[in-house]
Amino acid sequence: MKKLWIHRAALLFILLLTLISGCTDPQVDEEKDVISNHGMTVTNLDRLDAFMKESKGTQRVVHYTIEGDPLFYVLKHNNNQIEMQYDTTQDKFGTPKVYKYTCDKLNKVETDTLLGYTLTGCDGDRKEIQILQIPFDVQGQDTFDFVLKYGPALKNEINTVNQVLVKDLQNGETAVVSDFQFTPEERQKIYKAMVLANYLEEKQLSTVCNQKPHEKYDLTVYINNRDLHYEWSECDKTEDAQQMKALINEIINILKAKDVYKQLPAVKGGYE
Repeated sequence: MKKLWIHRAALLFILLLTLISGCTDPQVDEEKDVISNHGMTVTNLDRLDAFMKESKGTQRVVHYTIEGDPLFYVLKHNNNQIEMQYDTTQDKFGTPKVYKYTCDKLNKVETDTLLGYTLTGCDGDRKEIQILQIPFDVQGQDTFDFVLKYGPALKNEINTVNQVLVKDLQNGETAVVSDFQFTPEERQKIYKAMVLANYLEEKQLSTVCNQKPHEKYDLTVYINNRDLHYEWSECDKTEDAQQMKALINEIINILKAKDVYKQLPAVKGGYE
């Protein structure tokens, strides 16, 4: 009986310490948390944008250390201000502590090469606190090229490796442009779109489709020393597929705005 009482007392003591320290739930929520892997991939970013538009509620942003330990930024609306807890208690190689700040505003700044979220007007020793930063400067990459094939027969092709553009006229013919290139500004826009689509993250995609004809997509990205390949069809309605489709649409829109594409022959046929 005495051992049981001691055990209960120990549990209550641990619970009290947790409440006093203000530690967050150490379990990362893959669906609700905004999760950043060193800014290279960021999931659930839309939840942080939604938090900014609200006047109440809580949102957690999770960063991982190089060793893979989670660091938690917990944001909470409170009387037209934002309370923030920075929790490092799960960092095995750091100092376990919970830091608390009250700030005036969460600002979002987006440029051609960077997306950042920063708390401003904070009390204490830090007037500004960077919550999240996503870099997408294409000139900072050693290599960036891609081959995109799309359409019912995958005959449309944008190939920055071999500098070839192919348009499917859908009558058995194709129009080909050799020495095709995007401008540096266009390459930057495309790379930014890929980063925001989390192109480095593993995607669950499907090529299965009972619809005839249907759009098919085949994308290979060459980034530094990595080759990434994706295949899917328009019948794939998963979140990953919709995210990739939005990326492809952005690339195609950039292509269609170019004079070299506007000068190509119009589609002359169709697929059944």
